[in-house]
Amino acid sequence: MAGNNSKSENRASGAYIFRPNSSEPIPVGAQTKTKLVTVGSEVQEIHQTFSEYVSQVIRIYKGEHGVEFEYQVGPIPITDYYSKEVISRFDTDLSTEGIFYTDSNGREILQRKRNYRPTWNVNLSEPISGNYYPVNTRIFIKDDARDVQLTLVTDRTHGGSSLKDGSLELMLHRRLLHDDGKGVNEPLNERGVDGNGLIVRGKHRLLMTSVADAAQLHRAVAFILTLPPIITMTSLTTTVEEYRNNYQTTYSGLTSDLPANVHLLTLEPWKDGTILLRLEHYFEKTDDPNGLSQPVTLNLKKLFSPFTIVNATETTLGANTWLQDVERLKWTTEKKLVAQNLELFRPNNHYQWRARHEDDHLDITLDPMQIRTFVVKVDHDQEHRLQ
Repeated sequence: MAGNNSKSENRASGAYIFRPNSSEPIPVGAQTKTKLVTVGSEVQEIHQTFSEYVSQVIRIYKGEHGVEFEYQVGPIPITDYYSKEVISRFDTDLSTEGIFYTDSNGREILQRKRNYRPTWNVNLSEPISGNYYPVNTRIFIKDDARDVQLTLVTDRTHGGSSLKDGSLELMLHRRLLHDDGKGVNEPLNERGVDGNGLIVRGKHRLLMTSVADAAQLHRAVAFILTLPPIITMTSLTTTVEEYRNNYQTTYSGLTSDLPANVHLLTLEPWKDGTILLRLEHYFEKTDDPNGLSQPVTLNLKKLFSPFTIVNATETTLGANTWLQDVERLKWTTEKKLVAQNLELFRPNNHYQWRARHEDDHLDITLDPMQIRTFVVKVDHDQEHRLQ
């Protein structure tokens, strides 16, 4: 919306404000061009061109779950003097009763309900932006009667919503010609190095599963999309066979695979020759109650192949205080009631675990959604060093 910013109802769509002209999106092109491409035996592709500035490639990989959508949007043309906000929408016949779900920082899942707020009666003057929420890694809808869940996993943070039953949408790109009066003092019109505007490329993975099986799949896929391996190249002066014979071509810093519900979040050099280690249990307790949502125990001493952990001290999440030294503040409520039993931070017995000696077993337990942080001392193998 252009707007003139004289009043809130005349606010322009800008860097901080999302105000489309219509409640229904406008197709970016009059006709979609579709081409089926077969790439060997491992992948099939469909190439779609919606307009001169919006296209996507749809891929199905052999042996993998879901469908990949790789989109390209831009440069968004502005020769017609219209601002544009480009979305991708997926429509189904699922019965969702206005409910959809988004993640919070790639971890916990939050339930959303269209045109609703849990703590007050809401009357939305902006039915589109009022129902948009941050989507860090995934957004999904489910039809419990049919036992079907549709999950859209992203490779970056978007704004997203379900503006009608059975539908999911994500904001892909914006180019705006008016300032929204919120302090930036310029329109959101990034021209890029060539002056024509920015091009955005990204990937989504669309998953259709039963409700019970959904979390086990979308949590693993989220890591694949958001933490892909970094591929580097170098010139080759020998044959491939000679290279394989002369160089190590595979390596793992772990002695064995981590449990399927555990992620190595941090491993970095710390102070005085120690290492900072963070491990997270990335399933919620409701994701897979009888399986991957159960607490998991692992041994730190046997975790890594280049070195052995001989001592570990647990810290707070930010690694700035030893966990045993943390004291919870006592807050007085509006009714002058002081919270009881908050003398010292002791939520569970295994939170208090603190290894000090070489002969400790170094077994730790992670509860669902728990992140534990340790400063560890290690004994390096003579042939390996952590750089």
